[in-house]
Amino acid sequence: MKSTMRLGWMVFTIVLVLAGRFLAFPTLVAAQSQGNNAVYYQSGSSGICCQGSGAFIDASMFKGQASDICGVIYYIFKNSYPSSSAVVDARGLNSSNTSMTCAAGTTPWNNGTTTFLNKPSTILLPAGTIIIPIPWVLPGYTHLIGVGDSIVSASGIGTTIQACKSTTPPCTFSGDMIDFGGSPACSSCTDISIENLVLDGQGQSINGIVNQESQALTYIDHVSLYQILGTGLSVFNSASHSGPYSNVTFDTGAYSGVSSTTCANINGLTDTHGLHHWSCKSETNDGAAGILLDSSNNTLEDVRLVGFHDGIRVGANATAQSNVLLNIYGDTAGGLTPINTVHIESVGNTVTDLSIMGLANGGGSGTYTLRDDLTSTLLSGASDPSVGIYALGKSANGGYSRFTTSPNAATWGVGSSAPGTTSCSPGSLYSNTGGSPKALYVCLGSTSQWSGVK
Repeated sequence: MKSTMRLGWMVFTIVLVLAGRFLAFPTLVAAQSQGNNAVYYQSGSSGICCQGSGAFIDASMFKGQASDICGVIYYIFKNSYPSSSAVVDARGLNSSNTSMTCAAGTTPWNNGTTTFLNKPSTILLPAGTIIIPIPWVLPGYTHLIGVGDSIVSASGIGTTIQACKSTTPPCTFSGDMIDFGGSPACSSCTDISIENLVLDGQGQSINGIVNQESQALTYIDHVSLYQILGTGLSVFNSASHSGPYSNVTFDTGAYSGVSSTTCANINGLTDTHGLHHWSCKSETNDGAAGILLDSSNNTLEDVRLVGFHDGIRVGANATAQSNVLLNIYGDTAGGLTPINTVHIESVGNTVTDLSIMGLANGGGSGTYTLRDDLTSTLLSGASDPSVGIYALGKSANGGYSRFTTSPNAATWGVGSSAPGTTSCSPGSLYSNTGGSPKALYVCLGSTSQWSGVK
């Protein structure tokens, strides 16, 4: 009995000691500032272990400071923002607690006056539709990140930034939906991006994303450009070394009369990091050109084009040298037919050293996989539905050096034996590195057969 009591007292004493260790010396936690729901260890402060971190700001804590989402973020930038960049988490803002329609003349950086808050930030946007009345001009080191880029009609799925279009109150959007830098934000900027969201132009003749100022570390990823009847993405002026511009869907919706609509336009630059994984669709089959490539040193990769008269138009407006096109497909699903999957213009601008690999057209008769006006070459969608390689070199002596795997266009081939009796395109050359019986062959126009020269 005594042993049992002694054991009980011992256990009770241990519990009290442990409780004293946990309860008698509580650790102080410093009070956090409004919206700072992250903590970090505060070294060198006696009795204080943690502190609110200004690097992460919960915008929902400020929903009572303004009437709409643009006003809330502007308030944070003006009143509760650190001297360096921070993450503004606006995912807790929604139509049930904050208006998603920005007031006339306002953006997250502009309250409708001449005051522009040039604050670098990462803004996490909420699901749903945000209606904007004027272009968003993004300062340098700004990143907009939504929760999804699916084009859907159901509200609350993904993040959509929508250009206003209404009669009550009157609102007609003009210009660009998103500007990467420029006045009043910055010139020769860097490190601007948008990801995982939809830009909806509501069938207006406006532009989606325009980058004429931001250079290195600037990109877009998983962005849908919907019902924009101007230019989806325009990159020009001082935006060299920007990109990549990846995983983009462009769709005009049901709007017709889109002859001036362009999925993307790269113009007058020395280089970008290219367009990768694009799908461009003119729903009513009357888009003039899907992508305008009027720049040098760019790569366009994994591009699907539907409903444009020219899928990719090269050199129509400026010099285009040393570009690479990889896996380009003119899709004709639903009867939407690009007449030329790739069209190389001959309007006086220099176009040289163009390499195309993996070019295809599902259009068949009446369409062209490739139209090269510089060499007067047409590769039909019926006889050349796919072309492995088409390489256009430099101009010399009134012509161009060129190589193609198509059997229907003059080229210069190489092999270790004679070409045999297969048909060939008149004017083509063939080098036999084996040297026997001849080292050089030419395709005669009279027979479309190879004939040894020497």
